[in-house]
Parts: sequence; C-alpha cells; structure tokens
Amino acid sequence: MKDIEFKTETQKFKYRVNGLVINNGKLLTLLMRNKTSYCLPGGHVELGEDSRSAIIREMEEEINTSVTIDKEIAIVENFYIDKNNFNTHEISYYYTVIPNDWSQIPITDYTRTENDKGEIKEHNFVWIDLNNINAYDLKPNYLKQKLQNNNYNFEHLIIKE
Repeated sequence: MKDIEFKTETQKFKYRVNGLVINNGKLLTLLMRNKTSYCLPGGHVELGEDSRSAIIREMEEEINTSVTIDKEIAIVENFYIDKNNFNTHEISYYYTVIPNDWSQIPITDYTRTENDKGEIKEHNFVWIDLNNINAYDLKPNYLKQKLQNNNYNFEHLIIKE
C-alpha cells in the first residue's frame, strides 16, 4: 500500500497516526535519528486505510504486538519546518492504546528492528517518566503539556510552529 504523503519542491504533506503506550506512569517513546528528540510510535496512514486500522497496524509493526485502542485523544493539524527545510503540513491522530501482549514489550529501554516495506529500520525505544516529561525533547511540543496536565480528553488542535 502507498503511504499518504506527498511533496513539492518546498512543501510536504503527511497523514499520520501515533500511539501512546503508558505503563506504571511511563510513556513508551522512540529516540529520533538526531539522538536528542523523542516521538511516539506510529506512522503513515496508507491510501484507503482509516486511522483506527492504521494505528493498530503501525503499533504491531513497531512494538511487535497487537494493540487495542483505548481512546482517541487528539487530531492535530500541525504546520512546521522539518529537518530538510520543507514547510510541512501534517495531520495526526493520537490514540491511547493497550498492548494485547505486554510480554512482547520490555519494561526497560530497548532496540528493535522493523522491516518497513523493504526498508530496515532500527527503533530505539525509551520509557519516559511522565512526572519528568519536561526533561525530554518530546515531539511534537504540545504533547508534553497535554500529558503533563494528565489531559486525555479529546481535542482538535491547529498548531503553527
């Protein structure tokens, strides 16, 4: 299937899903390639796929176990300049999810390799203590405040960074 993402010479659009896995007050995150920032597991929605099916598929691909959707907590229209200097327009859905097999997810930081449509990706998973979330550069930035305030109510946000 084809990811919903396209580019022009200066702009990019992408449609993504993100999963929040929380265990004992800690959030499962991915250390980004820059080795200083963190993001949530998830990925692109594929053409013809709905966001709920996409988060279930993406989480199984990345964390190696199926999940059950607990709650949709946000739809975010995010406008920012990415690392390659593209003006980026991203629509992201955020779901809290519950792994169906916790034994597949180490409770300590770990690395896992994924074959993503023929591309081998190494994922460095890091558990972030929600009580100390400000100590981390969690992307996108608005997510930190939402989690710090223990706000799991649904929101539709438009963010222009």
